[in-house]
Amino acid sequence: MSLKNNIMKNNTKIGLIFIAVFAMVFIRGCAKDSCGDGICQVGEEKRGSCPEDCDSAKVFPDTRWTYQDLPALTNQQRLNLAVEAKKEGDAYSEQVIMEAEELSRELEDYIRKWLDGKVDAELPKGLLPPYIDSVKTHDWKLVNPDEITAEEQWYAMNMYDPQEELHQHAVDPHVTYLKLIFIAPFGSKLLIEGDFPHCRFMDYQILEPLDPGHPVTGNMGVGEVAIVDADIEPDEGHVNPFRLGADRNAKKRHYHITFELKKGNAVDLNPEAMIAPAYRAKGNTRVGGPFGFAGPWGGNELVPSIVWLRYYAPDKDAEPYGNVPWPKATLQLSTGEKFWLTCDKSKAVKDQTATVPQRPTPPIEPSNFQGSNFGWFKMYGISLLYAEADTFNKLTPWDSEEEIEKMKKNLRDIFQLLFNRGADAVPPGNYEVSATCCNYISYLIRPISLGKNKVIVLTGKLPTFPGTRNGEEEMTSGEVRYFSITHLQGGGGLGTTLYTGVPHGSLMDDEIITNEDGEYVIVFSREQDRPKNAIKKNNITWQDWGPAGRQNLNLRWLSVRPEWYLPEYAPDEKNIPWDKGAWSGQNYDFSLVGQNKPGVMGPYHPVIHYMTKEEFEALGSNIDPNDVPDWNKNNE
Repeated sequence: MSLKNNIMKNNTKIGLIFIAVFAMVFIRGCAKDSCGDGICQVGEEKRGSCPEDCDSAKVFPDTRWTYQDLPALTNQQRLNLAVEAKKEGDAYSEQVIMEAEELSRELEDYIRKWLDGKVDAELPKGLLPPYIDSVKTHDWKLVNPDEITAEEQWYAMNMYDPQEELHQHAVDPHVTYLKLIFIAPFGSKLLIEGDFPHCRFMDYQILEPLDPGHPVTGNMGVGEVAIVDADIEPDEGHVNPFRLGADRNAKKRHYHITFELKKGNAVDLNPEAMIAPAYRAKGNTRVGGPFGFAGPWGGNELVPSIVWLRYYAPDKDAEPYGNVPWPKATLQLSTGEKFWLTCDKSKAVKDQTATVPQRPTPPIEPSNFQGSNFGWFKMYGISLLYAEADTFNKLTPWDSEEEIEKMKKNLRDIFQLLFNRGADAVPPGNYEVSATCCNYISYLIRPISLGKNKVIVLTGKLPTFPGTRNGEEEMTSGEVRYFSITHLQGGGGLGTTLYTGVPHGSLMDDEIITNEDGEYVIVFSREQDRPKNAIKKNNITWQDWGPAGRQNLNLRWLSVRPEWYLPEYAPDEKNIPWDKGAWSGQNYDFSLVGQNKPGVMGPYHPVIHYMTKEEFEALGSNIDPNDVPDWNKNNE
């Protein structure tokens, strides 16, 4: 692709500014080692000071975890490409569109010849760009849709028990993720039919329409285009079990949905469905992309498109796929002819679904950054979150307010430059949700460490939710559709992590014990440090912290509004706008969720306590959440 050769060779003023910015944030910010966190920081790698983080042979060989392959570039080359794109302006976008349209025309011409019996089913080498026909997705072949099974089209990242096996990608272990990799010409349609699963929540999310102004590279960039379960109109005579008051166990539960495959701005092409934070629209049609554009971070390459299908919390007798067959997909040309394009995606599947080994790290006390006063980060993109957390973690007492604000502005400028994302960006770049995240979830993240003979305690009020996992007959309303708290080792984002978000445990809403007021006390500890009174009989939810001392808490708050929504307290972008909720935001308000006490979430804010095993045992039985002592700084 010609754009990948546009790396600047002249050190222009703007290029030097952004390269300096990048170095300040991502190299200066990593000056202190954090060995054992599963993250290979730039400084750690250069100094060789943390082999447990940076020796990939000891961790998980070839952990490039995305479904697509991308060129090997230095960060400076990526920044140079982004600066050049900004400099070229409209000419840059026009070049991307021109190359994408050329690919589309050549692909459609070949498909039509195959349909007429004039060419082989196997696409010839050179027809597809190198990062569509890549080590991750290669040997593309045309097939009759009736001659391929759904299991051959999709692959699954299944729900699992972290006590039995470990996986990467910061997934929620209560969820099965089905993924569909595909390509097609512009103007085609992706047709999907299936049965509504027996589970708490389902949604489809397709890669945005091809848009050079909003590139997506792995988990970096704008969010996908979604259609949520309750909005899908069932086939005539069938039932959508996700609608309020519906029969969840209806036998006839079939549906058809359509994705039109186009280029353009996702909001313009989905004027109702892509309005945050609801993402609701009538009808079974959405507009997505036939392939993706990876932007400067991905070398300006075209990559395959993808559909995510999430099954949250399947009924207990319906795990892991909701007790329904996998949905069937068909591609259709603008003139109605149907086909499918399959490929060898075995490496992509292996990289995304393989188990990973345990990486025990010793008990460690929380750092000052993780201490008693700090609450939660609100996520406005996976990579931005980790960049914010890393920068915040490396602040020093001698950093002035002016210096800190400069660092925040640098972060804002970098992500605006690379992905056109930020509080002031053009929609959907200013939306809370980012690539690979569920559009209906607000995510809160909290790094924390666990010392020897210590316990982490969370208290708060649990939002109400519909009961589903025991096969309940009726879908009821709630303050959320789903809620969970996951603790995981390692991070992700910006391609510096060898061990990416490995959950060691997770608690979903119906696993959390509450008192008559809906309040909970959750205790995390190592098995040998479990307090004697941390038992169900005492209304205490206990979970093993696992072998890693340093982990992150990840809260998922899933709203499908208005039926499953708590408007006053939901931690969404309506109550916590980007410029006030992101640590790097221009008007960051620490009081919203950043303090370790209730803010905008009121009683639903999870307050974090830290103490010895003996101190918790001294609280006795039938513990009132309000009686759990505040985090004692002497215990840090």
